[in-house]
Amino acid sequence: MTNEQPETLPITRSEFSKLEIFKNVSFESLAGYLLGCKKILAQPGELLIDPEHPIRRLIVVLDGLLEVKLTSQGGNFSDTIEPGHSAGEMSIFDNIKPSASVYAKEPSHLLIVDATTALAMIHASHDLCLNFLHILCQRIRNNNRVVCQEEYHIRCIEENARVDSLTGLHNRRWLEEMYAREMSRSNAGNFKLCAFMLDIDHFKNVNDTYGHLAGDQVLMSVAQSITKSLRPSDMPVRYGGEEFTVFLPGTSLDNAKVIAERMRKNIEKMEITLPSGELLKVTVSIGFTERIENDSVPSIIERADQALYNAKENGRNRVCMNLGQDEMFLF
Repeated sequence: MTNEQPETLPITRSEFSKLEIFKNVSFESLAGYLLGCKKILAQPGELLIDPEHPIRRLIVVLDGLLEVKLTSQGGNFSDTIEPGHSAGEMSIFDNIKPSASVYAKEPSHLLIVDATTALAMIHASHDLCLNFLHILCQRIRNNNRVVCQEEYHIRCIEENARVDSLTGLHNRRWLEEMYAREMSRSNAGNFKLCAFMLDIDHFKNVNDTYGHLAGDQVLMSVAQSITKSLRPSDMPVRYGGEEFTVFLPGTSLDNAKVIAERMRKNIEKMEITLPSGELLKVTVSIGFTERIENDSVPSIIERADQALYNAKENGRNRVCMNLGQDEMFLF
C-alpha cells in the first residue's frame, strides 16, 4: 500500500478559461503539462525576473499586478502586466537574458511554467501559439505608440527651444541652423538673398519711462508688425534685445527696399496699448544688404548691421542700404 498523493493541477479549469493567454485553448490539451507547473503567491516588491540572475521561465498572472522596470541611458521605463498576461516569454523564445526587471506590484497569484514545459505547450497547441503572438503584437503596437509620442514631445521641445517665448519669432539658435542652410543654398545656386537688421529706436527710454512690462508689449507688437509686413518665405528672427533680423530668399535689392520701407511705415503707424492702458508709438531703423559671392551668415548680417548703424546715426526711423565697400544709401 502506498502513501503517495495523486498529483493535482495548480489551476482549475475555471481559472484556466479566464486567462487571456489560454483563450480558445483546450484545457485537456495542456492539462498534462500543467501538472509539472506550480502556483505561487508573490508579495509586493518581490523580484520575479532579474536580468542579473535570469531564470528562463514563463510567469502567468492569475490575479494581482506585476510591474516591469527598465533603466537605460535614455531614461527609465515602466509598464504593468495584468491578469491573463505573462512575463518571461521573450527569454524563452529567443534564449536571450531579459533586459527588464519584473516585480510584484501587489499581492499576486502566479502560475510558474519552466522554459522546457512552456515550449512543449506551445508545440502542443496552435491556439496557444497564436495567443502569444497576439499578446506580443499588442505590446509592440503599444511600444510604437509610446515611441511616436516621445518623438513628438521631443520635436515640440526642440521647436520650443528655437522660438523666442516673448515674441513668438524664431531665436538665434534657429538662425544658426536655418540661415546657414539658406546661405549655402543661395551661394550654391547663385540665388538672390537679402538680409535685414532692425532696431527699435530709443527702446531703452521705453523701459526707463514705462517699465519692462511696457517694453515687452512693444517687442511683441513690433514682432507682429514685422511678420505681417513680410511674405511667407521670409525668415524673421528676434536677434536679441530690441534687435531683429530677417533673411529674404529670392529677393533683389529693389524689392528689399520696398519691403523694408513698408515695414518701417507699418510700425510707425502702430498705436501700442501698454498694460497701463496708455497708447504708445515707436519707430524702427532698418539696414539691409544683398548676398555677394561666397558670403557667410556672419558677413551678410555684419553688412546689414553697418547699414542699420548708419540709419540710426542719420536721424533714426530710416532705411539704409549697404552695397559694400562703404557705399551706403539712405531712404
